[in-house]
Amino acid sequence: MEKLLEFDLLKHACKPSFALSGGNKRKLSVAVAMIGNPSIVILDEPSTGMDPIAKRFMWEVISHLSTRRGKTAVILTTHSMNEAQALCTRIGIMVAGRLKCIGSPQHLKSRFGNHLELEVKPTEVSSADLKNLCRSIQERLFDTRLHPTGIACDIEVCLGGIDSAICENTSVAEISLSQEMMVVIGRWLGNEERIRTLISASYSSDGVLVEQLSEQLTRDGGIPVPIFSEWWLAKEKFSAIDSFVLASFPGATFQGCNGLSIKYQLPYGEDLSLADVFGHIEGNRDALGIAEYSISQSTLETIFNHFAANS
Repeated sequence: MEKLLEFDLLKHACKPSFALSGGNKRKLSVAVAMIGNPSIVILDEPSTGMDPIAKRFMWEVISHLSTRRGKTAVILTTHSMNEAQALCTRIGIMVAGRLKCIGSPQHLKSRFGNHLELEVKPTEVSSADLKNLCRSIQERLFDTRLHPTGIACDIEVCLGGIDSAICENTSVAEISLSQEMMVVIGRWLGNEERIRTLISASYSSDGVLVEQLSEQLTRDGGIPVPIFSEWWLAKEKFSAIDSFVLASFPGATFQGCNGLSIKYQLPYGEDLSLADVFGHIEGNRDALGIAEYSISQSTLETIFNHFAANS
């Protein structure tokens, strides 16, 4: 009865074990292993297949049994570095059956983590900047008085015979930019290559968003001016941050971008401390338009992957 209460299994007390869910079967297995308060318990991936709530509950129970009660030593194997860090006071990483390292989580990070992980999230595009760029695009495309020498022919190709007088009276939200129009806009804004990347849907630091816009371009034949403008302004923010990080921290490597934040690995050593990175970014935060940022040591997941890759 004590174990049923401890593992939240009392409501399933009258059920045969084969009728339990996968998560409750694992709870039952651990409960059976703990009968008699053994000195050592060996668990093999005790929370695999559980939902996040049940997994957190299992971690709490195991932690209580091993560290708080202090009567039972628990040895567990797991592929989850989050589980290992949550439960273990000492961690050993094995690759191909060989023990590569052992120590506390902090010891492993300090000994084998040779870089810092930086994640930066820029501020959202302001409505004023978005409105100004939309208006500028509309004026440049459809007001021939603003076209510099040599651009008029590009405009004619872009519009494809559309009556500019009609376009001038059209809401900017209703204007859809074709590939040719975006190429000309990119040339005006000083980065035609960025437009080529969007059109070809090739890899970019905001790859997910580029794929979405490229699909819309293929499906609808164009992208509305507000959507294009918001993407362009967001890309400008990411580019400014990228240039700053690569220039400020020699050896920094780009790790990826989900369209909301951008990640880097920074070399970690005597020449660059955690405090140095914090101070430098904080001093330039407002100028770069950074909403949030985080800096941390190498994760156990990264260290494990490093050992696995070099085995």
